[in-house]
Amino acid sequence: MNKKQFLNTYKKIDSMDDKKSKNTEKRPIYRSEQDERLIKDFHYAKFQKNLNNAQQSEALKDLLEKEDWDEKDTEKLLESLR
Repeated sequence: MNKKQFLNTYKKIDSMDDKKSKNTEKRPIYRSEQDERLIKDFHYAKFQKNLNNAQQSEALKDLLEKEDWDEKDTEKLLESLR
């Protein structure tokens, strides 16, 4: 390839990148404000449920008070967070 062909190839690649970035910038994440509110409310409720479960878990409280953890303790932690 000669120098002119290289430059043309770079121009084509740059124009392709511009088209992709324009398409991704225009698309909104949510379809509407109502969808956004519903999805955020759902995730907040899910977070609150998980927080409540973690705070009420006796197994988790026992693990947090323990100083030296072994592999079984780590497994118990993961099970309690699921």
